[in-house]
Amino acid sequence: MKWLLRTITSLSIAFVITMALVVGGFIMAMFSTMDVGVRKFGLFGAIFFEAHDQPSGATALEMGVADGTPIAIIFSIAFLFCLAVTVVLEKLKLRKRQLLQAQQR
Repeated sequence: MKWLLRTITSLSIAFVITMALVVGGFIMAMFSTMDVGVRKFGLFGAIFFEAHDQPSGATALEMGVADGTPIAIIFSIAFLFCLAVTVVLEKLKLRKRQLLQAQQR
């Protein structure tokens, strides 16, 4: 049961971290685009942003995912890191409990 809870928690945290990086990448690509009609890539080429002039004079925005591989790699790294941190914290708690029990004897 502990492993299921650790895995679900790590998945949730990794998802939030990944989406924060994707949104940050979109914002950086959006504000680094100075010319209309130029496609800008961000987050290691995973996402793109492009502005188009419409015949009516309005500006249309196009954004999306160009390649999902960097996003999947970021998610995997964040997941493994979070899982490793939870395992290390659990081992540290266990060691602390053992030291406290040894000190009380």
